[in-house]
Amino acid sequence: MIDWTFDKSRRLTELVCDPERYSESQIAKIMTDEFGEEFSRDSVHNKILRLNVRSLLDRPIPDRMPYYTAHKDIIEGIEDELEKVLELKHNQMYLEIPKENLKILHLGDPHIPFQNDDQIQIAMNRNASADVVVTTEVIDCYSISRFNKNLSVPFEVEIDNAVRYLEALSENFPLVIVTSGNHDKRIDKAFMKGVPPSLLWLVKGSILKLLAKPFPNVIVSETPVLQINDAVFAHAEFFSKVDLKAAMNVRSFLVEWKDTLDLRDFRLVIESHTHMLGAAYRSGNLKVMESGCLCKVPDYSVMGFYSKPQTNGYIVIVQKNGVTDFNLTREFVFPTEKYAPNPTGVRFEI
Repeated sequence: MIDWTFDKSRRLTELVCDPERYSESQIAKIMTDEFGEEFSRDSVHNKILRLNVRSLLDRPIPDRMPYYTAHKDIIEGIEDELEKVLELKHNQMYLEIPKENLKILHLGDPHIPFQNDDQIQIAMNRNASADVVVTTEVIDCYSISRFNKNLSVPFEVEIDNAVRYLEALSENFPLVIVTSGNHDKRIDKAFMKGVPPSLLWLVKGSILKLLAKPFPNVIVSETPVLQINDAVFAHAEFFSKVDLKAAMNVRSFLVEWKDTLDLRDFRLVIESHTHMLGAAYRSGNLKVMESGCLCKVPDYSVMGFYSKPQTNGYIVIVQKNGVTDFNLTREFVFPTEKYAPNPTGVRFEI
């Protein structure tokens, strides 16, 4: 009986895979000559049946972008884009949604890949009956920022997590509106550095508009201001050490620019970007809010010595026949978010 040692098994593998296509009888003769012991055709045949060679092909290359890959053909234009449930014209900042009772869930600043999945899921579960989700600053674009970084996060990881986020919202809510933030503009700035102005037409639309193509109920607004009925959602690059000062500055801006931007009379102003959470009133006819954030503490906020730590939370807006009900519209706060040196939770190495 043949003792099939490692070297004999390896040699048998070579002969089985040889381009000469040896018969089992020929293989038995070759191995008899090479190893100095008698190999029968039957012993070779039985061993071939039991060969357990773990090949490179048994180890599939992991897909770094599984969510993107699932929708790749639509995103890249190989397949036709699905028809959207509604269209926002370029620079359109006012949207009327006629409904007797309208519930809007506002998810501000998830900053993928720093998003806090647990908090986002809680907000979704507690407001599963929402008619509309408004979300802003979806993607951080950390990997292409000009600031100092201590994490290695491939841009593919950010893109794939953004598709994952949009897919989840699309499957759970009738309408999802993504408004423009300053971080997703980093992509445009990166292209403008390397592409001549005459060729910028090659880069049509925002990255989020491309990633939303597979989802007919995910609408991307390419402006930092969007009004839904009497509520204005803004992502202005205002900061202040004074609580709600940024939201008040947005309110003052909107008052001056209302006609120019083709807005309507408004009673509610929600400002994102600041990562602060709160509300204030003016004469009972105007409510201003800052929307907090839904991300873990990014390393750059600590490295940059930001004046105040972030406040995590979200906002629910209730409107009756297009009019915001102040008493039912409120912010919801999460416990203080603790800083971790690797807030993404994974060290993404290239």
